[in-house]
Amino acid sequence: MTYPIAPARKRFVPAHLLVGLLVIVTLNGCAMLDRGAGKDPDTAPPAQSKTADNTLRDRLNAGYSDLYSNVDGLSQVDKIFYVKVESDDVEKVVTDVTGYCGELARRLESLTADYPALDIKREIDPPIIKAARDAQKKATLKRFAPVVGDSGTAFERGLLIRLLGAVDQQHYMAATLAEREPEPGLSKIMANAADRFADFYEEIDSLLKARFYR
Repeated sequence: MTYPIAPARKRFVPAHLLVGLLVIVTLNGCAMLDRGAGKDPDTAPPAQSKTADNTLRDRLNAGYSDLYSNVDGLSQVDKIFYVKVESDDVEKVVTDVTGYCGELARRLESLTADYPALDIKREIDPPIIKAARDAQKKATLKRFAPVVGDSGTAFERGLLIRLLGAVDQQHYMAATLAEREPEPGLSKIMANAADRFADFYEEIDSLLKARFYR
C-alpha cells in the first residue's frame, strides 16, 4: 500500500499537537511505583495497614501525576506558530492521538471529584530534572520550527518517531496503574487507556514502516 503526499496542498496543525509529543521524557512514575513492590498492604500488621495504604496511594498518585502531565502536554496550546503537515495519514494519526490525550486529561481531572484521594498534580521532578527537561523542550522547538527546522518527509518521519515513543510510554504507565490500582473503577479506566495507547502504537509503527522503512 502506498501513502501519497499531496505536493500542492498544505495542512496546518497547531504547534501544541507537535510540542507535547516532542518533549515527552522518560517516565519516572514506573520507578516510583516499583519502590516497595512485593509488600502487600492487605497482609501488613494491623498497626501498619493504614500507613501501607497511604504509601500505595502516594506511589499511585505519582504515576497518575506523570500520566496527567504528559497527556495534558499533548493537548495544550503553548506556542503560537504553526507547522506544515502535508500527508493525510500523518495528519490523522497526530489528530487522533492528541485528541484522545485531551479527553483523557479532562477525564482524570473529573475523577478527582469522585476519588478524593486521587492526586494528579503532584510535583514529582526535582528542580534540576525539571530544568533539564525545559532546556530539552526549547531545543526541540527550535529544531522543528517551521522556518529553520526540518520539513516535508524528514519532518513527518521525526514527528512519527517521537509520537511512537510518547504513546508507548503512556501505554506502560496506564497499564502499570491498572494493575496496581485497588479501586476497580480507576483500574478499568486505566486498562482502557492502556489499550488505546497500544492501538495507537501499532498504527504509528505500521505507518512508519509503510512510509519510511520499506
